[in-house]
Amino acid sequence: MSAGRSLTGTPAAPGRARGPLFVAGDGAPAAEDRRAGLDDVLAAAERVAVRLEGLARDRRAGAPAAADILEAQAMILRDPALHAAIEELVAAGPAGRAVTGAAERFAADLEALDDPYLSARAADVREVGRLLAAELSGGAGAGSSRLAGLAEPSVVVARELSPADTLSVDPARLLGLVTETGGRTSHTAIVARELGIPAVVGVEGAVAAAAGAAAAEVDGTAGRVRLLPAAARPGTGRGGAGRRLAVARAPVRLMANVGSAQAALAAAARGAAGVGLFRTELLFLGQAGPPPEDRQAEVYAAACRAFHPHPVVFRTLDAGSDKALPYLGVPAEPNPALGRRGIRLWLAHRELWEPQVRALARVASEHGNARVMLPMVATTDEVRRARVLLAAAARRHRAGPPPLGIMVELPAVAAALDAFAGLVDFVSLGTNDLAQYALGADRELDWPAAVGELHPGVLRLIAGCLADAARLGIEAGVCGELAGVPEGAVFLAGAGATSLSMAAGSLPTVLRRLTRLGLDGCRAAAAAALAASDAPAARRALRRA
Repeated sequence: MSAGRSLTGTPAAPGRARGPLFVAGDGAPAAEDRRAGLDDVLAAAERVAVRLEGLARDRRAGAPAAADILEAQAMILRDPALHAAIEELVAAGPAGRAVTGAAERFAADLEALDDPYLSARAADVREVGRLLAAELSGGAGAGSSRLAGLAEPSVVVARELSPADTLSVDPARLLGLVTETGGRTSHTAIVARELGIPAVVGVEGAVAAAAGAAAAEVDGTAGRVRLLPAAARPGTGRGGAGRRLAVARAPVRLMANVGSAQAALAAAARGAAGVGLFRTELLFLGQAGPPPEDRQAEVYAAACRAFHPHPVVFRTLDAGSDKALPYLGVPAEPNPALGRRGIRLWLAHRELWEPQVRALARVASEHGNARVMLPMVATTDEVRRARVLLAAAARRHRAGPPPLGIMVELPAVAAALDAFAGLVDFVSLGTNDLAQYALGADRELDWPAAVGELHPGVLRLIAGCLADAARLGIEAGVCGELAGVPEGAVFLAGAGATSLSMAAGSLPTVLRRLTRLGLDGCRAAAAAALAASDAPAARRALRRA
């Protein structure tokens, strides 16, 4: 990144972006607050609800989880409990103040409940209060959006952004998002991942700091933001957006990690040679229940159409641990990272696997480029059970099951790949979890560089697994973050990976590095890294290449 002021926050959506800076408004009503009767307030609430539902319909194909949030907010606007709270306050003063006061009271009641799902809805209640207050003051439509006035592709800095804010503008104008509030599961994070927009949230003081800057660079993978003065204003771009990449020149297939149909379309436009990881969990998170078969099929089919004839690998629901599903009502675990997660959780709940299996089988019967991948696999029995489910669902469409693969995230599986020969058509190494479990170090914590994916033991585990896959005739790609880092990509290509999948924003840099070195150069660099005594030495060997 260029020189300038650096800020840090929580990585929310992967990728890198740079461009002009747009500081969002606070979304407060612009017009004077006035008195209004309860009937007027309820009529205004219905108008806002209808607009939210319309926006949800328009954007559902590309951002299904965000559309669900908008529909939930429309339901809140029609909630009798909110209406009762408004009625208590509306007779005593201006309507806007009554609405925001009632929304705050309602939100506080939700936050006090011992129910993670309901307490998380407090943010939705406050947002509908803001939208309704803006409607009553005459600030409806664009006037109530924090992004009113956004005219050119920009990096947006805001205190907070709602799904309605983000979806109300052309996604092409949103190069990157930076907010002061929010976490990995916040609305901003969910929408950004669906739309493929690099995002960093929880950046303290971002709005005030942005006041003296003209441009910004965002690294949504590392959680870093750099604010730049006018003299250092960079060219505009989102990881090479708008230029098709000549990925055919790369020594291995370069693919994209995505979480929505919209992100798949964007990655295809940038020239990715397929999707190596479609994170289907984004359809399941932040919802009142599992998404139905038809909705899942709609999203999966859109991704397959965007990439035909290149492969699209759909990872079945990878939930549990830090990606909780409150609607399942499962008891808390003493060590969630080692608990019921990934395929263990999925197979244990018919309401999770049944609609997803049916949707995947349906899409695979219509699109020959669909593949299915199972996360957090530990045993061959898990693969057999999933294969039976997929085969049964495929028979309903008089078709064979789609190619089936597994994530190699557990050292035990990496060391015993022979056991899975004949059961899987391909494997993909999830280097994030593989390194975490090999080193006994939570990857969310700030560890020294020596405790990371370039640790000699981790590199040898990866290289051994890739060599075993080649010996067994199994395709072996990598979809972990190591694939999107230039030195990591060099090592993986040299160690025998057949494909690398990464955030679309990382494709240009990785492509340049691999094509410059060629496969022989990557092999020599990988051999040097494997001979290194520690992670810093391995990194130096790869960078020297």
